[in-house]
Amino acid sequence: MKTGNSNTTVIRFMAALGILGPILLGCGSPAEPKAEVATPKIVHTQVARIDETEVSQNYEATGTVKAALNATLASKVMGRIVAVSVHDGDAIRQGQTVASIDPRELKASVDMASATYRSSVQSMGNASTIADMEAKTSQARIAQAESQVRQCQAALAAAEARRDLAVAGPRRQEVTQSHLAVMQAESNMALAQKELARTTKLVQDGALAKRELDLAQNRFDLAKGQYDIAVQSENISREGSRSQEIKAAKDEVAQARASLEQAKAGVMQARAASLQTAVRRKEVDVARAQVAQTEAALRSAQVGLSYSEVLAPFDGKVVQRLVDPGSMASPGSPLVTVEGGTYRLEAKIPERFLASLKGGNSVSVRLDALAGPAIDAKVAEIVPQADMSTHEFLVKFDLPNQPAIRSGMFGRASIHTGSAKRILIPAASTWTREGLQYVFAVSGEGIARLRIVTLGTALGGKVEVLSGLNPGDRIVVGDRSDVSDGAKIEDGQR
Repeated sequence: MKTGNSNTTVIRFMAALGILGPILLGCGSPAEPKAEVATPKIVHTQVARIDETEVSQNYEATGTVKAALNATLASKVMGRIVAVSVHDGDAIRQGQTVASIDPRELKASVDMASATYRSSVQSMGNASTIADMEAKTSQARIAQAESQVRQCQAALAAAEARRDLAVAGPRRQEVTQSHLAVMQAESNMALAQKELARTTKLVQDGALAKRELDLAQNRFDLAKGQYDIAVQSENISREGSRSQEIKAAKDEVAQARASLEQAKAGVMQARAASLQTAVRRKEVDVARAQVAQTEAALRSAQVGLSYSEVLAPFDGKVVQRLVDPGSMASPGSPLVTVEGGTYRLEAKIPERFLASLKGGNSVSVRLDALAGPAIDAKVAEIVPQADMSTHEFLVKFDLPNQPAIRSGMFGRASIHTGSAKRILIPAASTWTREGLQYVFAVSGEGIARLRIVTLGTALGGKVEVLSGLNPGDRIVVGDRSDVSDGAKIEDGQR
């Protein structure tokens, strides 16, 4: 907007008023001789031509300094606070105890859970031992019963052979066979005797019930009887069979069959008893589950005990201590507020400037509380969602590590948004009077004229002109102490 001509007209009109004032005051008196026009005063000073300059454009975003890490430490258990070891402004280290809560009740819970856990471990051990003994005993019973079946089967076969021999009469082959039967019966008796000795030892050690000893004794007696019968049969085969001998042989067969049936029943009974082993294994599984449950309860109690010590979550400093010893803490009640990590300036940026920012970009930041030059900050984070009402994005700038920086400080971030042509003049060439900014503009004839200008941002030793001057205009940039409106300006100082 061009305002140079209008300002010049106003100033000239004011000058005219200064000249005509005495004439108006002298109305009614005799006319005085007309005064001669004064020659303009010549002033030697520096004059500069105004041109447009490429200027960087920046957006100044205001924000607040905050720590990267913020936490309000709260209690997770109920109890009386016995100690608070920090105060406002204290430095803290990660894992440091900040506050302590009375741990006696929590320790009692740990002791109770520990005792329950040890008891469950002992119970599982007992159940496992019983299950192992039951399994071994059951296997021994089944093996003995099956062996008895095989012995009874052999005895039945021998009895049937002797019966047939007694009925048919002795032959050479039968004599030989009867002798072999005696040898087999003798072998069975020896085996039964060894089994009786082993069973006796197991019963004495408590591994088998006394009933097993009775069965082993019965098998030995049966084997001995079969041996005696075999010896008699051999004698009969050598002497010949009589009616009584034939009847005895038949009775022996019937007895052998009855023993075989009894042995088979013993096998079934032993296998049925082995089902108890599965029950014992189930008991072991239940005991193992109880151990896991009590172990988890113990760990839970130990974790609860650890909550009696409130620890610092990171390195930093105490912002606010909220409680004192003697206070009652409850789950969720705040105790201490802490902060840590680097400090950041958090500012809201209009969406039109968001394209000018990327992670890691450097920006210039000034904090009102700190004197001195601007500090260099970097874009750390851009919150991806804008405020629905203002359409602004929250941007976080990492600040350098300086002891004077504190959270809550007010700061300004200068964000480069592009460049444009602007009129810049030396800041010393303008001055302010009664709220208006002025410069001396020099016309083509070299005459100085007051001109009102509107100024913008100061850039170093220069200031931006928003209105009042145009490219190509000339202004006084040197010493203006002798310059007045209407003075003749000659470029250069004497």
